[in-house]
Amino acid sequence: MDIVLVFPPLGNHEHAHIGLPLLKAYLNKYGHSSSIIKDYNVEIMDKLIRDFMSGDTKTLFSKNSKNVSKNYTLAQEILRGRNQSDKLKTSWATDMIYKYMAVAGDCISTVGFDPISFKAVEEEFLNVNEEAENNPVYKYIREAIVPDIIEKKPSIVGFSLTYASQVLYTMSICRQVRKINPNIKFFFGGPIASIFWRAFMKSSAFAPYFDGIIREQGEVAVLKLCDYWIKKKGRMDEIPNLAYRDEEGIIKENPIGENCPMDDIPMPDFSDMPLELYAYPKLPFQMTRGCYWGRCAFCGHRGCNSKYMVANKKKVVDEIKALKEQHDIRMFHFADDAILPKYFVDVAKLITDEGLDIVYSVFLRTEKGFSKENCQILFKSGLRSVLFGIESANTRILNLMEKGMDTNTMKQVLRNFMEAGISNHLSCIIGFPTEEKHEAYETLQFLLDNKDIYHKAYITPFGLFSDMVDQTERFSIEKVDIYNPLRHDIDGYVAFEYSYNRNQGMSVEEYLEVLKEARKLIDSVPPGANYFSKSL
Repeated sequence: MDIVLVFPPLGNHEHAHIGLPLLKAYLNKYGHSSSIIKDYNVEIMDKLIRDFMSGDTKTLFSKNSKNVSKNYTLAQEILRGRNQSDKLKTSWATDMIYKYMAVAGDCISTVGFDPISFKAVEEEFLNVNEEAENNPVYKYIREAIVPDIIEKKPSIVGFSLTYASQVLYTMSICRQVRKINPNIKFFFGGPIASIFWRAFMKSSAFAPYFDGIIREQGEVAVLKLCDYWIKKKGRMDEIPNLAYRDEEGIIKENPIGENCPMDDIPMPDFSDMPLELYAYPKLPFQMTRGCYWGRCAFCGHRGCNSKYMVANKKKVVDEIKALKEQHDIRMFHFADDAILPKYFVDVAKLITDEGLDIVYSVFLRTEKGFSKENCQILFKSGLRSVLFGIESANTRILNLMEKGMDTNTMKQVLRNFMEAGISNHLSCIIGFPTEEKHEAYETLQFLLDNKDIYHKAYITPFGLFSDMVDQTERFSIEKVDIYNPLRHDIDGYVAFEYSYNRNQGMSVEEYLEVLKEARKLIDSVPPGANYFSKSL
């Protein structure tokens, strides 16, 4: 086995993640067929949660926990083979899995490390006892994950880091494997590694245990890295998107290369994934890359509108059909950052024409192109749930964010989707730099006044991790520290951001108080611990 691609613990296991299946398919296409995906996260999550629920749950959970465990499998079966018209059963099944995830969050929060900052992760890594028998996470790493990697005898192990909560355990796996086989090469990719790569590269605690970080899109870069390490082809300094240390220990940052064309990326390969272990019987899929808007100030994709790419529409529909047949799954999540309305409607028409009989969710912007007629077309194709990033209802903040939206359009588009039978979920940001209390309350009031046009709203704190760090005067921030990412929202989402000082608007303490109030007023906080809340 040449390459092992790892999704490490601990993170969300609602459904499989798209990155590694796409990467494996691409590597196979270009000559690296000896690769395998290991989602150790879903394996340990399933084991830990079932162990907790089958034991004495009285001390940890409510009386309903055993019922949740009992009905969880039934709920999955309903969603796997559900008929689109059977709303009563599917509503019960969705609610049951939601309750399961809440209980699961409680389970994991009792044993998982809570990363409050990058520095705290480093300190824990340096001081932790990996041989401890009373910690089931380290025990699983020691007794299951490390032996499995060693047994496969890979030349390269790549880790996809999507959540801040994965960093500590990834480093522990690398350290333990490297003690046994120091010749294995390790690289990191995914959002956490891509955004905070400087912190990883500067870390003296982590440096001995990994060999490179792939920033942004990974297919071409990982292919060239594997060619270099396995086939001795090319040079390290020619690999796009790569950050690494040279032979003298000097940090090197190769330029960002061209993105891989969508039609050059094969259908994602889920063949190694234990799909029965994920909470929802659902597959992720991508038909686009980047964001066609690409201007939102807070977003890591800012400026990427010039790199927005779409796949051939027939290729999209053919691959969805093939995945449905291969894995006997009808639920999909389109994991695109944003999809142009016309392109999306054209794809929806093809899905309907092919009679695919699927249901799916998606991320969208509240664009005028989503007319009543187009929303009906989307519903007919199987669209049942949309997450919209409306972020704010205050005009000044929306303009400062460069969202390109207004509240009147938001309301009309949300109404169009709701009337078509599609469930709207909204994401809002509290604490954007310079935001005053009354402006944050304007967003909250918008949510309270328009409850009839959305199903649920998620209130998230502002996080600094975009190129706003290069425009400190415009956003009235200073003393940005890119080497010690941290969390301000300790009680909520497990997501890092750069530390910084604010010169205008609410302080961090003030916006966290508003955030807490807003979550209570609109019931934004899910029951139980937020270990599985959406993060970077």
